[in-house]
Formats: sequence, structure tokens, C-alpha cells
Amino acid sequence: MTEHEIQKYIWENKDEWEDLIIEYEFPEEYRFNENEESIYSLTPDKLIYNELLKRLKKTYDSLYGLRLFGCEVPLKKDGDSTIRADLMGVIEGNSGIALIELKKSAQTERQAYTELLAYASHLHSIFPTFSKDDITFVLISPMEERIVREATIFSFLFDEKPVFAYIPTWTDNDVKTLKLTPWIPTEEDIIHVTQSIFSQKNFEIFKVTWDKIDDWNAEKGENPSEYMIERMNSITSYAAQLMESKGVHGFVYTSQAYPELPFLPNALIVAGINPFKIAKDNYLIKEGLSPYKLDSVSDDSINILQIIPELANKAKKVNEENCYLYDLITTWTNTITGIAFETVNLMTSNDDNQNFEKGWGGMTWEQYQTKMLEDALCFNFNVRATGLIRKLFVDYTREDYKYLTKYGYENHPSLSHGDIPTFIVDYLNEQHYFRNFLQRLFDPYHEIRDDLEDYE
Repeated sequence: MTEHEIQKYIWENKDEWEDLIIEYEFPEEYRFNENEESIYSLTPDKLIYNELLKRLKKTYDSLYGLRLFGCEVPLKKDGDSTIRADLMGVIEGNSGIALIELKKSAQTERQAYTELLAYASHLHSIFPTFSKDDITFVLISPMEERIVREATIFSFLFDEKPVFAYIPTWTDNDVKTLKLTPWIPTEEDIIHVTQSIFSQKNFEIFKVTWDKIDDWNAEKGENPSEYMIERMNSITSYAAQLMESKGVHGFVYTSQAYPELPFLPNALIVAGINPFKIAKDNYLIKEGLSPYKLDSVSDDSINILQIIPELANKAKKVNEENCYLYDLITTWTNTITGIAFETVNLMTSNDDNQNFEKGWGGMTWEQYQTKMLEDALCFNFNVRATGLIRKLFVDYTREDYKYLTKYGYENHPSLSHGDIPTFIVDYLNEQHYFRNFLQRLFDPYHEIRDDLEDYE
């Protein structure tokens, strides 16, 4: 039985599509308010797992309403080489188009996302303002290759694309026995993807400062007015929009140095997760190094051949002679540098031809927090999280409020002080709560870490 035969069978039986789907009972989500101790089990991988289950369950339910309108559709412009969508359709009650890619074997499934993305790119050229929710990607594949499983998870986590995978099965090579079983990642799959991400040293900081401006800064002995704070928060909002548009996962905020200090008082701080540092850490974890010992390995000690071993096929020597991974790690800050300067230059533009002295510099978030002049002797204003960090901050906050509603403050691991606002709207942009969240994110067991290390 060939892929073409499976494709033909699905198309010819498109009116009975829902009969091909195996009914699936999704795993239970983790609950963090089941008892007074449950909140201590809250970790990023479990929250991400819950989020994946919710979104996959929603997509699974909606795909029963898939109505196919295309089979082996050539998506091409004049003069272009032909690419084909195996199947296309719409989902009742959903906006946009469903693209279905069929791969029968593990040998061919590695090509699946390349082809799906090519189809999606062409559809974007036809419908130029497509949003992420306007294309649902459906993969029918054995899901045996780790790279395919991880690509599916990455699409959900980092691109927030609607992706769903079915595993095809049949009996005695008879296409008429075809059934589609939903593929659902395990928590172990999530841990493999996420455990190398959340480290303070992987968050790069770039800070731009600029000179005092009339009506922007408080006088000596005074605090910034509400108007001054609101203006600085508007700068943060714009920078966060740029970060979201560029796919940077991190956070951003502004600050003003105490008026008594002889420094450029205004500052924009942009923080983003360096993807190349994550790749290095992910490699080390796969090699057996504890996530808590990753700091012991320098950024220049890993060659990109270890990250992408396939490079050795035709480019082993050039990669052995050069430190391309280290170059990628060190130059990634150009991404957040550009965001910071674009924001400050735009927001200080004026109709009076005024220019303002600027300063700048970068380091890791771990280093930045140890610099009192940078991080403590100043007014830190509202913070905006972006990408996956935004999503996790919201999810952590939602779970905390559920717990507090049921059990109160006394036994909460980090909010036992009870000093939190009634409404989440007043919580999400506040520096103190966000930094507390980061500490829990970087090390969910930070409050008992010493005890755990002694035990080890």
C-alpha cells in the first residue's frame, strides 16, 4: 500500500472522514489546587503539558468537522516548480484552511514539515494577511522520528501554530481498514524540549540609556510622577510589540535612575532567550550533564558539529577550524540590540530637532541582577513578557489565583505574605511578581535546592 493509495482512499471517502478517526481519551491535566501541597508541584513542563493537552483536545474535537475540498493540489505560480498539497479542507466553525500532509513511513516523515511550510508560504502569497490561526496543519504520519515529534511540539510552543498529528494504522495492508489515531506527546517529550530553556544565563540583556529630558524625569529628592511613569510604560509596550513580531521570547521594561545619581537616567532593558545557548545546553543534557551543572561548560567549548553532526558529511574541516556556534551565541544579542535602539530612537524623536546622549551595554540576566547601580538604585517600571515567557507567566498567575481562592495564602510557596492585588489585571505587569515568577521558572525547587543538593 502506497501513500498515494492512502491519499486516494481518504479523498474518495471524504464524506466519512470522521469515521476514520479513532476515539481517544486524553490524559488528565495536572491540577495544582487539588490539595494544599499541590502548588509545590507546579513546574513549567507540567504547565506546558497542560496547555498542549487543552489545545490538542480543542483541535481534535474540531477536526471531526473537517470537510475536504482538495486532493493533490498543485500550489504553484507560473515558472515555479510544482509543490503539491496532499489534501486541503476547511473545518466547520473555524476560520481558515486545513493543510493535510500524508507520510506513510519514518523514512519519509522527516520531509513533512518542509512540505507543509512550503504550502503555507504559498497560501500566504495568495491570502497576504493570513494569521497563524488561519492555517491548521494536519500531519498523518507514524511519528517515529524524534525530530518530527519535537518539531510538532515546537510549532505549538514557540510559533503557536495549530498543528495536529494522526498515526495511520491498517490491517493486512488493506487500505479499507485505515484508521487514524491521535498522537499526543508525553510529559517526557515536553521535558526533553524545555529543560534546557529556563536558565538565567540564557537570558541576554541589552540596555540603552539616554539623557534627562524636560518633563520626563523627576527632580532631585522627588519620585517620578504618574505622567512620567505612564510615558515610560508606553515605551515598554512598543518594545514588547516589536519583540512579539520578531518572535523573541523574553521580557522588557523601562527604568529611571534615582535623580541624585550622575548617570544617564532613562533606560530601556530588553531581555531575550538566546536560542543558540539553548542548543548548547540541550546537547549537554542529552550527553548526561545535570541541568544544574550547565554553567560549568563555557560557550566556546562546544562545536557546531556536535549540535548538527550532519555537517560533517561535506563540511567537517571548515567547522573544526572555526567556532561557528560560539559566533552564533555571541552575535544573537544583535537581535535585541536592534529592538532596543529602534524603540528608543523612535520614542525620543521630536519636532524640535533635539538629540540626546545615549549609553548602552549587554550582559546576562543573571549578571545584571548583581549590579546595584543598574538594577537597584532606580525606579523599575512595568514589565511586559513576550512569547513563551508571557504565556507561562499568565499560566503561573492563573494557577496561583486558583490556589489562593481555595486555600488562602498561608501555605503558598512564594505568596504567603498575602500582598497581592484582588484582580489579575493589576498583577501581570508588576516587577515584584514577575521577578518572583522568574525565580520559580528558573528553578521550581529553589526554596529547597540546598536540601536537595545535600541529599544528592
